[in-house]
Amino acid sequence: MSRPLPAAGLRPAGAPHSPALLAGIAGHLATFAEDAEAFGIVLCSDYDVATRYLVQLQQIDRLAQSLREMANVLTSEDPDAAVAAIRLGELRHALEQDDAR
Repeated sequence: MSRPLPAAGLRPAGAPHSPALLAGIAGHLATFAEDAEAFGIVLCSDYDVATRYLVQLQQIDRLAQSLREMANVLTSEDPDAAVAAIRLGELRHALEQDDAR
């Protein structure tokens, strides 16, 4: 899943990002995941809300999982392996497609 090298004389779009920046972004994504999960737990504790909005609550959980998975990729020593280990099939496939471009 490694990116192909650009043709001679061409530079890849965008500058490479520092490990500190990637770690900072990953940290924020992880915090967002925790916040979304906590929000979902609060909403699930209300029986009426939980029964009325089950699909939306599942979407909140999926959002939290996706944020956590992307944070893991950003801080991984082996991003290809981290993407391959993503349990959410749609997210894994989307990131694999993005990386192939």
